[in-house]
Amino acid sequence: MKRRSWLRWPLVSREWADSLTAQNERLRDERDDAYKARDTAVFNRTQVLRQLAEADAANRRLAGRNLELAVRLSAYAESDPEYLAGLEKRLARALRAVVRYRTGLDDAQRRADGAQKVLDVFLGLDHPAVAAGETWQDRREKKMRYDA
Repeated sequence: MKRRSWLRWPLVSREWADSLTAQNERLRDERDDAYKARDTAVFNRTQVLRQLAEADAANRRLAGRNLELAVRLSAYAESDPEYLAGLEKRLARALRAVVRYRTGLDDAQRRADGAQKVLDVFLGLDHPAVAAGETWQDRREKKMRYDA
């Protein structure tokens, strides 16, 4: 068996041959990564297209059903004025309740904010030293080895 020598015509140094081998290996790894990325993209695209097709089919089915129900609902609401008047009364009552609840919420928020301020004063959290200490981590010297 003939022994292969790295030094043949043209003479090539071992270092240069090793660098070429490493470069070839790096290029093969990049190629393999590109193939994997391409295969993943193709798989993801196939999945998304299938899901979109299913959603489109469901949307088309529901659109027809929705149209039919809208026609039936409009016919029902127009044919029953008492029902329509009842809906208007319920809507007005709901709007009044929303205004009342919102006003109550604003009052409760105002009371809670006032109580929080009183608590802050009681606990001494309104002191200037507390406000100055909020950036203590920025001024702290790194003393532990895992503080990078």
